[in-house]
Amino acid sequence: MDIKQVKQKELEAIEAKRRKCNPEDGVERPFNLFGIALSGGGIRSATLNLGVIDVLNKCGILPLADYISSVSGGGYIGGYIHAKLRRSGSTKESYKELFTEEDIKHFSEYGYYLTPGKGFIKEFLNKLRFAGVFAFSLLMNWIWVFSLFFTLFFFLQGTTDLIDSNLWAEFGYLVCLASIITLAVHFFCHGLRYIKLWPYNALYYIEGVLLFLAMVYLFYLSTDFYPSLYPWKSFLGSFGILILTGIFANPNILTVHRFYRDRIAEAYLGKIVKNGNNIKLSELNPGKEARDWGAAPYPLINTCLNVLDKEDKSFPGSKTSDYFLLSPLFCGSRLTGYTDSISTGYKHMSLPTAVAISGAAVNPDMGTRTNRVLAFFMTLLNLRLGYWTFNPKPMFKSLITWWPYYHVMELLSKTNTKRQWVNISDGGHIENLGIYELLERRCRLIIAIDASADPEYAFSDLSNLVIRARNELGISIKFREGLKPETIIKPSPSSGFSISNFAIADIEKLPREKKENEEEDKEEYKGLLVYMKSSMRATNKYKTLKESRSFQYKTYHPAFPHESTADQFFDEDQWKAYYNLGKFMAGDLLRTYVPDEEKTGFKKCGGKTINELYTMFNRIKDSEDIISYLKPLY
Repeated sequence: MDIKQVKQKELEAIEAKRRKCNPEDGVERPFNLFGIALSGGGIRSATLNLGVIDVLNKCGILPLADYISSVSGGGYIGGYIHAKLRRSGSTKESYKELFTEEDIKHFSEYGYYLTPGKGFIKEFLNKLRFAGVFAFSLLMNWIWVFSLFFTLFFFLQGTTDLIDSNLWAEFGYLVCLASIITLAVHFFCHGLRYIKLWPYNALYYIEGVLLFLAMVYLFYLSTDFYPSLYPWKSFLGSFGILILTGIFANPNILTVHRFYRDRIAEAYLGKIVKNGNNIKLSELNPGKEARDWGAAPYPLINTCLNVLDKEDKSFPGSKTSDYFLLSPLFCGSRLTGYTDSISTGYKHMSLPTAVAISGAAVNPDMGTRTNRVLAFFMTLLNLRLGYWTFNPKPMFKSLITWWPYYHVMELLSKTNTKRQWVNISDGGHIENLGIYELLERRCRLIIAIDASADPEYAFSDLSNLVIRARNELGISIKFREGLKPETIIKPSPSSGFSISNFAIADIEKLPREKKENEEEDKEEYKGLLVYMKSSMRATNKYKTLKESRSFQYKTYHPAFPHESTADQFFDEDQWKAYYNLGKFMAGDLLRTYVPDEEKTGFKKCGGKTINELYTMFNRIKDSEDIISYLKPLY
C-alpha cells in the first residue's frame, strides 16, 4: 500500500472514533483533524508529557484528539493511554479512567524504570541485573563472531598445510622486502616530488595490498604455532557451528532491546494493564476493520528507517533515512510501502516493542546522524537498541534467516531496503517532535509538546521540522510576528524566565509548479500549530506556584527543565518537578489554574468542539495578545 491508501483507512477509523466521542465535530470527510504530538527525550519527555496530557484530559481536550503522534519517551505515555483505553472500552466515559491517583503514584515510583525498586538490597539486585544483561548480551553477540573466526582459522590452517613451508618463507621474505621499499618510497616522495615517477593513488593501493598480504603471513605464523591434527575436520565442525548459531543469532534478542522493552512495559503498562507485554499492536483495534476503531485517538508511533547503503536505488545517498510508521492498522514507510499490521512480520509485534523501537536512541545506525566509525565499534560492543523488522516491500521471503549477514551489514553501515529485513531505530533520528506525520495527514490543529533536551534554546528539532516540512511536504510553518519561540519561549537572560510556554504558528500548503502530465493539485491546506516547549514562566499572582516542586527543584538544579537525556534515573523530587511543570504548562495553554499536585483546581474546558478550540488559539496574533491571554494567571 502507499501513503494515500493508509490515510484513507485511518480516516475510517477516525470516523468511527468521532461517532463514539465527539460527533458534534462531524464525521463526514474531510474532517477538521486535530492531532497531539509528544516529542522524544526519554523519561524526561515521558514525565513532562504526562503532566500536560493529564491536564488536557481533565479539561476535556484529549477526547477531541483524532491522532496521537509520539516519538521515543513521548511514546511511553502514548502507549499507556492506548492500552488503558483499549481495556476500558470504546466510549467517551473510558477517558475518566486515565491518570488515576494510583497510576500517577505507580509512574513516580518507577522514575528509576531501568533499575526500579526501593531499599538497598532491591536496588543493588536490579543494578546487578542491568549489568548482567549487558555483559551476557555482549557474549551472546560474539558467539557467531568467534565461530566465524575459527572457521577462517581452520580453513587457512588447512590451506597452509597444503603449501610447502619453504614457499611460505619466501612469500614472507618478498612481502617484507616490498614493504620496506614502499616505505622508503613514501618517506622520500616529498623530496623527489619534482621527479614524477609514480602516481600517488598507485602507491596507496600498493600499501593496502601489502598490508593485506602481511596479515595473511602473520596468520600463517600463528597457525604454525597452533598444533592441529585434523584442520579440515576442525574447519567443518566450526563451519557447522557458524551456520547453526547464525540461524539463532537474532540481533533483536541478543541485544539489550528486550530488557529495555520489558522495563518500559513494567513501568508504564505492567501493573496498570495486566500482561502489558502481551498487548499486540494490532489488537489496539477492537475489530478487524478500520471502521471498528474504538474511542482512543489513532496512534502514530514514529521510528526511523536507516538506509545507509549508497547502492540502494530506492533512495540513493551516503546517509539516508525515512519515516517508518508503526500503528495498529499499518506499518511501513514511503520507501518500503506499507503492510497490514496483522500481516506476517507484524502480527506478533507488541505495543511495548513498538514503543521501545521508537525510543531506540542508542544504535549504530542513526539516520543522517550516523558516524560509520562509531557504528562499527557500537555493533561490536552490542550497543544496539534498534530493531530489524520485516520489510513491507514485496520480495522473495525466505523461511530461514542467517543473521550474521545482517550483523555485518550493520557493522559496515550497509543497511538498505533491498533485503528481507530492514533496520529501524529511534524516531528522533529523523524527526524528534512527532509533528511531521500530522502534517502529512493535513491536521488543521496540532498541539505539540517539545520536551527534548535544549539547554541553549536553539530549537534545533523545530528547525529540522520546518526545513523538512517545506522541502518534503511543500508545507510552510510560520510563527506569527511577536510569537516566535526564540522571542517568547527562550528565557530572558536577566530573569531566567520565559514570557510564555507556547507559541503559535500558521501552517499553509505552498504553491508549486505543475509537472508535465500531472493532474492539477487543487488541495488546500491551512492549519494552526500550537508549539509548547519545556520552559518556566514567571508568575506573581499565585504564591503556591512559586512554592511548587518545580521552582524548588530548579533552585538547586539550574539545568532544569533541560537536564541531559543521558539521565534516565529520576528520583521522586526530580520526577515531580517535571510532572508538575507539565501541568503548569498545560494550565497556561488552557488558562486553567493548577495550584499543586494535591488539589484539583481545574477550570473545566469540556464541551468544546475542535473548531472552538482552533478559534481560541487563532485569536492570539502577537505578543500583546499572548500576554493578555495569560494575564488571568499572573
